[in-house]
Amino acid sequence: MGKKDIRKIFLVRHAKAEKRENWEGDDCKRPLTEEGEKEFRKFTNFIVQILPEDIKIISSPCERALKTAKILAEVLYKEVNIEENLSPDAEPEDYLEVVKNYEGNIVLVGHEPDLSLFLNEITCISPNRVAFKKGTVAEIIEKKDKFLLAGFYRPNFLKS
Repeated sequence: MGKKDIRKIFLVRHAKAEKRENWEGDDCKRPLTEEGEKEFRKFTNFIVQILPEDIKIISSPCERALKTAKILAEVLYKEVNIEENLSPDAEPEDYLEVVKNYEGNIVLVGHEPDLSLFLNEITCISPNRVAFKKGTVAEIIEKKDKFLLAGFYRPNFLKS
């Protein structure tokens, strides 16, 4: 069995953003907080150690996800692909379509509860059992159309 039969998919929830109740206007334009950006930048030092070199970064078009993706892209010297299918309230099928449209290892930067629902859809892990907090990264291995959760990392993991 060759390496081409296996790929890694990383699901990333955007970093801490301005609170919805404090934000006026288009929710998609809600930005990261200064703290969220700083925390995620620090977390990328860990994340890059687990990411394969040949990885594509794909993001929701919303500001908070896109900024999170750009922070990661900066560190990895990669481009960010924007996918409308990763917008808030996306269905698991939307995420799966994005996964099928890209070959090789990918990072999907999106929103909750969409990420938990998609993770449940492909791995059968209940969304109630997964705390997909802001900035969290789930590492999934895909082999012959089967998906396995291989790792789950949170920014506060570094504080311990």
